[in-house]
Amino acid sequence: MNEVIVEGIGGVFIYSNDAAKLAEWYLANLGVEMERHPDGDKYFKVFTTRDVETCAVRENPVFAIYQSQEALPSSEHGFIVNLRVASLSSALDRLRTQGVEIDAEILEWVHGKHAWIQDGDGNQIELYEEIF
Repeated sequence: MNEVIVEGIGGVFIYSNDAAKLAEWYLANLGVEMERHPDGDKYFKVFTTRDVETCAVRENPVFAIYQSQEALPSSEHGFIVNLRVASLSSALDRLRTQGVEIDAEILEWVHGKHAWIQDGDGNQIELYEEIF
């Protein structure tokens, strides 16, 4: 039997050709207010979570955008960021009013609802509403 090493997601780190512009996109379209890192070319948001065993509030995971040091190809995106939302329908309504293109497929199953959009750099974002 394999020992469990990974216990969760510590963070998501995206490289961008224009980190400041992409951080602005996340604020304008998803309400994710990011702080500018002291080094000046990174932006981050630390989310709070609750520990399942102790119920203690923790500050993780981190969502960060890094300024790419070299130009990234615009046609290659090898990841999807999954962001939890309280209400998928409300989130999609807001995004539609802001002109964000939403993928036609919406997946609903016993544990949740999923929809897909693209951020300002063309990275695929999966929005997820958990069903309890």
